[in-house]
Amino acid sequence: MYKVLFIDEEQETFDYFNDYVDHSSTKDVIEVITQYPLEDLDDMIQFILKTNPDAIITDFMLNDIKEDIKYNVPYNGVELMEKFLQIREAFPFFVLTSFDDLAVNESDDVNKIYIKNLLHNKEETKAKATFLDRVVCQIVNYKSKIDNYENELLRLIELRKEGNASIDIEKRIIELDDLLEKAIDRRSVIPIEFKELSNFKSLEQMLSKVDELINKVDKENGK
Repeated sequence: MYKVLFIDEEQETFDYFNDYVDHSSTKDVIEVITQYPLEDLDDMIQFILKTNPDAIITDFMLNDIKEDIKYNVPYNGVELMEKFLQIREAFPFFVLTSFDDLAVNESDDVNKIYIKNLLHNKEETKAKATFLDRVVCQIVNYKSKIDNYENELLRLIELRKEGNASIDIEKRIIELDDLLEKAIDRRSVIPIEFKELSNFKSLEQMLSKVDELINKVDKENGK
């Protein structure tokens, strides 16, 4: 089961979304968690990280209808998405909106913006590739990409332990480590230029010893 977090300011929209999922071909692989937007953007981000969903779907206008929440929400769905993607790059995140032009203009990735009316469109659930199919597909691709990075990294680390790591392998180890850090939590990413290749360190040590040997030979030859 994939855990999908759905964020909206209306209980009625939660009901629509759950009904939409129940009538979809993905109902057996999706677990829906509904949540009102929190008053503070950073608190909302922390809630998402703690909930640890496999995908996030949010309404665009989170401060539009105040029947179920009584506080002001000073951010919209696109702002929430872009803030979260600064932490977890390429994470499956989608914005539903009735104001598509406005949402598209605010977003760096128009492919993540979908028209909210799909929740009311029964014909959409019968289509060959529905919105939820796309959500599941992105979850699978995201998880597969991370698994591939991890497996390749472990394989290359074994080569390093065996002393069979070339400079290209060392560079790839750093690249994979950087990709995984960005996928998990970009806030903890160490800039790639500060990561050290073990072969470079070994080469520096070897050159230092060669210099010492040359100096010793020069002294013995009276130079």
